[in-house]
Amino acid sequence: MKVLIVITKSEIGGAQVFVLNLARSLKNRGCSVEVAAGDGDYLFGELQKEKIPFHYLNSLKRNISVLKSFYFIYDLYRLLKVMDYDLVHLNSSNTLIGAISTFFLMKKPKTIFTFHGLSFIDKNYKTKFYIKFLAKLYFKVFLKTVDKTVFVSSINYAESIEAKIVKTGEVIINGLDEVNMHFLNKNEARDYFSGKCKMNLDNNFLIGSTGRLAYQKNYEFLIENFPAIKKRIPGVKAIIIGDGPSFSKYKRQIVEMGLEKDLFLVGSIKDSYRYIKAFDVFTLPSRYEGLSISLIEAVIAEIPILASNVGGNPENVGNCDRQLFNLNDSDDYINKLLVIKDDKEYFTKYNAALKSKFSLEYMVDSYQKLYEMLIAQKS
Repeated sequence: MKVLIVITKSEIGGAQVFVLNLARSLKNRGCSVEVAAGDGDYLFGELQKEKIPFHYLNSLKRNISVLKSFYFIYDLYRLLKVMDYDLVHLNSSNTLIGAISTFFLMKKPKTIFTFHGLSFIDKNYKTKFYIKFLAKLYFKVFLKTVDKTVFVSSINYAESIEAKIVKTGEVIINGLDEVNMHFLNKNEARDYFSGKCKMNLDNNFLIGSTGRLAYQKNYEFLIENFPAIKKRIPGVKAIIIGDGPSFSKYKRQIVEMGLEKDLFLVGSIKDSYRYIKAFDVFTLPSRYEGLSISLIEAVIAEIPILASNVGGNPENVGNCDRQLFNLNDSDDYINKLLVIKDDKEYFTKYNAALKSKFSLEYMVDSYQKLYEMLIAQKS
C-alpha cells in the first residue's frame, strides 16, 4: 500500500501534528507513506528525522486564488503520474481541489478528504453571504470527486449533513501517542515560562493556550476581557503559545490596554505540549473548531479546560458543561473560570478519565482499515 498525505502548510499546527503522527505510525506498520505540503519548516523537518519522503509543492498556499488552484492541480498531477500511489489523502480545504488531478491519470489512486474543521462553512464563521455560498458550493462540487469524506468531529459531520454539504461520511477522531508524550512537571514548566516572560510566575494563577493567532482562535476575546478577569482573580496571568497573522495586532492591543505584565504572547514553541502542565487552566476561545489537537494535549496532561462551546470542543471535554462556555460570553467565561479555580482537583480527575478516548492507535487503525477497503475496491 503506497499512500500520499497532502496538507496545505508545513508550519507548526494541529493538522500538521495529525499528519506527522499518521505518517509515522503508518510507516511503523510497514506501509509506504509520503507527504506533500506547502511552506513551513516544522513538518518537513520532523518527517526528515523519521526518514519519511516528502514533497514540497510551491503551489499550495492558504490564500484563495484561482490561478494557484490550477497550478496546484497540475503540480499534484505531475507528482501522482511519476509516483504511482494507491491512495491520496487530502487534508485542509485548499487541497480538496487536488482530487481533480487523478482524473487525468491512466491508473487512478483512491482519494480521501478529511475535514479538520468547517472553516468558511461553519455557522460561527462571520463573513459575507456570497463567500459562504461559494464556499458551500466549492465543497459540494469537489467532495463529489473524492471516494471518501472523513470528519474528526461528530458535530461537524452532523452540521455538514444538515447544511447538505455531504450525504454521507465517516467520523475518525484525532488521537495522540500518550506513551511517547513527555511532559515537564508543573515547577519545571513554570520555570521555563518565567524565563520566557522575564517574570516569576510561581505564585500566579496561570491561564494558558496554544493555537494559531488568527480569526478562528478568537484570542481577542481573552485580551479584551482580561481586565475583568483580573478583577475577579487577583494575580492571574495568561500565556498564549503560537504565531500567525494576528500576532502584531494582538501585541499592539495588549500594549494599548496596559496588559504587558499580565498577558504574554510567547510565539511558536516546538513540542509545546511539554510545557502545558504549567497552566492551571488550558483555554481555547475559538469561534469554530474541528477536534482540537491542543485540547487533546491538555486532556492527556490532565489539566482543567475552559473552551468555547463550538464544533468538536464538547467532544474534547466529554461534554462536561463546566469546561465549556458560550461563545463570546464574558460573564459565562469568568464564572466558569472561578468554578474551575475552586475545584481544580475534580477537573483534573475528570480529564484523566477521558485520555483513553484519544488513542493514536485507534485513529491509525481506523484510517488504515479505510485505506485498505478503498484500495481493495480499486482491485
